[in-house]
Amino acid sequence: MPQDRSNTTSRRPTGADRFTGVQIRQARRELGFTQEDLASTLGLTFQQIQKYEAGHSRLSVGRLREVAIALGKPVGFFFLPVPALPTSQQSEARKLRMLQQEAKKHIDDLAEQADLMAAIRILSALSARQS
Repeated sequence: MPQDRSNTTSRRPTGADRFTGVQIRQARRELGFTQEDLASTLGLTFQQIQKYEAGHSRLSVGRLREVAIALGKPVGFFFLPVPALPTSQQSEARKLRMLQQEAKKHIDDLAEQADLMAAIRILSALSARQS
């Protein structure tokens, strides 16, 4: 069944979309390209370049690669930097992922309904405690 996306916010530009657009505009201007020049190089309309630069249209990985090549920039130039976690937080996050994986294995091994219900109650209590 096709999804009705008319009421979702999934297509609104994100900060990352806007960052990528700003980076495209910056790289294009550094080369002295107009939107028409870049559009022609990529086989697009200048309106599509406007949408990319405004963050209104998202670029596929393949299209981003083409833009990077056309503008002479590494693909990473167009991505919003990801803040690094402090070492202690990285360690905690890794431990949490391992515990989650282990918990999933144990839950998968539960065969009795009473055991499953007990696991649900424990997980609910832990979830409520984190809130």
